[in-house]
Amino acid sequence: MTHQRLEIEGLCKSFGSTPVLEDISLSIAAGEVRALIGQNGAGKSTLVKTLAGLYPDFDGVVRVDGRPVLLRSPRSARSEGIAVIHQEFSLVPGMTVAENILLGREPGRVVYRPSRIRRLVAELVDRIGISVGAALDTLVDDVGPAIRQRIEIVKALADDVSLLIMDEPTARLSKSERAELFDLMAELTSRGVAIVFISHYLDEVSDVTDSITILRNGRLVETRSTADTSVDTMASLMLGVSFQRALEQEEGVDRASDDSEVVLRAERISSGERLHGVSLNLRRGEILGLAGLVGAGRTRVCRALTGADRISSGALVLQGRPVVFGSPRAALSNGVALIPEDRRWEGLGMEATIAENLSLMALRSRLGRFGFVPRRRVSALAQGLVEQLQISPPALDTPVGTLSGGNQQKVLLGKALAARPDVLVIDQPTAGVDIGTKAQIHRVLRRLADAGTAVLVVSDDVEELYALSDRVDVMVRGAVTWSGRRSQLDYDRLLELISGATVSGAKGHQQP
Repeated sequence: MTHQRLEIEGLCKSFGSTPVLEDISLSIAAGEVRALIGQNGAGKSTLVKTLAGLYPDFDGVVRVDGRPVLLRSPRSARSEGIAVIHQEFSLVPGMTVAENILLGREPGRVVYRPSRIRRLVAELVDRIGISVGAALDTLVDDVGPAIRQRIEIVKALADDVSLLIMDEPTARLSKSERAELFDLMAELTSRGVAIVFISHYLDEVSDVTDSITILRNGRLVETRSTADTSVDTMASLMLGVSFQRALEQEEGVDRASDDSEVVLRAERISSGERLHGVSLNLRRGEILGLAGLVGAGRTRVCRALTGADRISSGALVLQGRPVVFGSPRAALSNGVALIPEDRRWEGLGMEATIAENLSLMALRSRLGRFGFVPRRRVSALAQGLVEQLQISPPALDTPVGTLSGGNQQKVLLGKALAARPDVLVIDQPTAGVDIGTKAQIHRVLRRLADAGTAVLVVSDDVEELYALSDRVDVMVRGAVTWSGRRSQLDYDRLLELISGATVSGAKGHQQP
């Protein structure tokens, strides 16, 4: 008989009088990879936080290795062998890899020298048998998402984890980094570790999991074998409607025109060591997709266009006049808004309410007069955006930090919409959101462009760029190497250009 690593019976969780999880029952075997899928707001995050000991006031029974356990705090969950690697990493900036791994595990009260810390962590890593992938004295600020994720995994394994929950582990990883992660998952399951794998990338779910549990509106829809479930079936079970209907969106219409007004033009701009003489045009009523591999310089372009990074050479021209933005606030006052990639640290006030976040960008330009902002105007603006974007829960006084990732992304988009920008620069608009929210965000961006806004979209999802964009600029190693209409490319050709292949034979033009 298969050994059940985790068993949940009749788990229920409410916030006040509102039920969030209702009668959840499931079991996961040792060495199994179980996908947990569902739309944003389906209850995935609440279930994970309950298992992590963050919501101890639940009803129901949880067993680990056949024993009933009390999950009264994160410490008690870890002591029972349950570890969670959240989408937003919990590492401490300014500390080294070794210091982060040892944090909270320092034996006794002795003050350790860096060499002592490195030796203790080296012994720990050697015992675990999993490489961190970076020198132990490297600052975590200087390593990428893949290494940070490995650090989190090593920290979890140091607690003799038997159930590892991974929340959107591939959202910020390149293709090669995802392959390395999947190899590591296989190594862990071979040791008997059970893995809960949460992802909105259903093709990944199909490739790397053994079974799937689907949640919808706080209830368990079904648990089934991955091998017997197509991607279309997964999506339909998540949404409760046809997969194709959920994906309905305008695409394939060539709206690009050389006669469209150029609202913002970058003329051979450079910034730091990763941006070299980039030129591009953002046209009124158009979506420009900026394609490239991780590290190609796309985020640097977003930051340079909006005053977040200083431009060392070249120029920005806004509606025919040269401009210099000293900060994102200065760019916003000129009608250029940025939605950054990192919503938690750069885009949102996690402790602030939905209303406070949604009204922030509009306070100076739209709502206030003589420094006074009527509360009713803030509430009216926020309420309209909540309804337009279908933010859940809709209560304006809800702290944004308690929302699901997809609803946080909607709030971030709503902040920019509130300012009514002439130019919207958005980096990774749908990273870590479910398929229904993704289609909704696409429709909002399309409507925004149709209303006359110039939109620049950066996305790691090539299919998203291909479907959403009117024009595409391709970046390779800090420079734009191809620019043209989306209709001049097919999907395979776009992949070739992103990888740095020759551009001969493709329409459009190669920038010097």
